[in-house]
Amino acid sequence: MSAPLLRRQTTRSVASNSSDKQPVQSKPLKPVTLARRLLFPHLPPDADLPPLLLSQTIPPELNAELYDFIAIALRAYVHPWWSKITRYDKEFLPAITRVLTSVVRTVEARLVYTDLSPLLLRDVPVLLTQHVVDYRNARSKLHSSYAAGGAATLPQLFHQMQPHMALSLEGKVDETYIRQAVDELLRVCLPAEDYEPESERYIVREIMVKVLLDGVIPRITQPWFIHQSVLNLLGPEKKNVRSRSQNLLLC
Repeated sequence: MSAPLLRRQTTRSVASNSSDKQPVQSKPLKPVTLARRLLFPHLPPDADLPPLLLSQTIPPELNAELYDFIAIALRAYVHPWWSKITRYDKEFLPAITRVLTSVVRTVEARLVYTDLSPLLLRDVPVLLTQHVVDYRNARSKLHSSYAAGGAATLPQLFHQMQPHMALSLEGKVDETYIRQAVDELLRVCLPAEDYEPESERYIVREIMVKVLLDGVIPRITQPWFIHQSVLNLLGPEKKNVRSRSQNLLLC
């Protein structure tokens, strides 16, 4: 066989072999978020975060936001002191995440299978009505002889009508009451092997207490937050566009 013919056959075979090979498409890497870095350090870069909520109707965006919320809480209340004990342990925060995930899923399951209509349609309207009535009565007594000679403030007068052990006269939430309520929640939601160890239970409890006292309660009790929540539930305003002739007929 001549050299030019051999060269042409070799070139053709190399070209055919290169055309038969399909390019390997690698999975796109997920963005390195705070939740992925702190809560799932051993998760492959191309894998999705495990679902936090198990309901099929829950959008995936909510799972991501909840994971980010947990990661921010652990970074704020656990990572500062734990990093001083050891800087190389990568299993502590994922272990706390596992316990918090168990609590969230238990609460979710109870909410899914609970009929909330009596609470929303009967109990909440009654409580709101009584709240408004007591507020107006307290406001009417302000700067009068019924207000300790005019010295009592509006929060003090309202507290006398609706006293609660979790609130002080100044409207401050009692930390001990919230801590006991969270501990009871953990007792109901956690299995025995996670609830019985005191150190594990105390760490998870204090994280939830700090989140409630420093982040959730100060926000949801603000008038602007309640007003914005009501507007979001009502949705955007629907404008009734009328033609010019209809407006003239109405005039």
